[in-house]
Amino acid sequence: MSINKEKYRFWQHSNGTIYIVWTERDAATQTGMQTKRVSTGTTDWQAAEQYRAQFIAGLKNAAPPDQPTIKYLLERYCSEHAVNTRSLATIKFHLRKLSPFFGDLFPSHISNNLLKEYAQSRGVQAGTILRELGTLKAAIHYAEGNRWIERQPQFIMPVKSPPPRDVWLKREEVALLIEKAKSPHMCLFIKLAVSTAARSGAILDLKWGQLDFDQKLIDFGKGHGRKRRSVVPMNDDLYTSLLEARELAQTSHVIEYNGKPTHSVKKSFSRLCRACGIKASAHALRHTAATWMVMDGVPLSEVARLLGDSEKTVETVYGKHSPDYLRRAVNALRINQPLLCPKL
Repeated sequence: MSINKEKYRFWQHSNGTIYIVWTERDAATQTGMQTKRVSTGTTDWQAAEQYRAQFIAGLKNAAPPDQPTIKYLLERYCSEHAVNTRSLATIKFHLRKLSPFFGDLFPSHISNNLLKEYAQSRGVQAGTILRELGTLKAAIHYAEGNRWIERQPQFIMPVKSPPPRDVWLKREEVALLIEKAKSPHMCLFIKLAVSTAARSGAILDLKWGQLDFDQKLIDFGKGHGRKRRSVVPMNDDLYTSLLEARELAQTSHVIEYNGKPTHSVKKSFSRLCRACGIKASAHALRHTAATWMVMDGVPLSEVARLLGDSEKTVETVYGKHSPDYLRRAVNALRINQPLLCPKL
């Protein structure tokens, strides 16, 4: 929330006391404007400036109740922070699960046993529990950062992280998806995903102004949080498909449906996969692209740059698909390898 400092101007009373004066809409009638003022409690202009800075900071960070409940902290985290993320719908879903269990409690009530009780009450997979409790932890961390609570409780997650799913598609499976895709926007989405290894969000955010057809480059932008994005060259197949799509474009977004930008392809992609007898999510296309590159011998450093990940992460997740993975190590274990004996 941006607040114009000059809106809150100074006025000095005849007795020397300095006031902050501003005008705002009448809260009672919602019509007309009314002038308000608050005393800085000082006649010193430097002290008044300091008071005004603190006053404006208080407007940006409205004081919570003396003992804010977890429900209050969750809702405020959602309304102030989550609205600026791509995960708003997911966070709202988490709140619907968290609030009935934790809502009437205070942050100080959170304990490891309570977290275990929540996990047992949910009766869902470990990954879902971790994501929901991750939202709870983020909301309380946000509250501590804004000084709504003194200290956030320590979190020990009641379940272990599930092993990562190594889901990637063969080239013939991707070709089948493209062939069976009934809508042009889904066909183009798949081509972009496997040709750039970009995340679904980056592809759906992509606008035609971010494409340089002369240099055959796609600038996916800055990204959100730790999810970095890259500038990616177009291969010839993708270049041709994008040229064709641009001729028919009705919006500024590259991926559009019925003349409107597309905000999600999860459901339509799932339907397409079921029709093709394939078990995968839209995010699996990114893993597919990375796996293909590693299997073709592309250096891990180049794969990392394209993915926007660290080389260490790429090696950990995709290194096993490299044609030279552990080859040097197993070659050293040959049974028939001649032994070097010392001369007598």
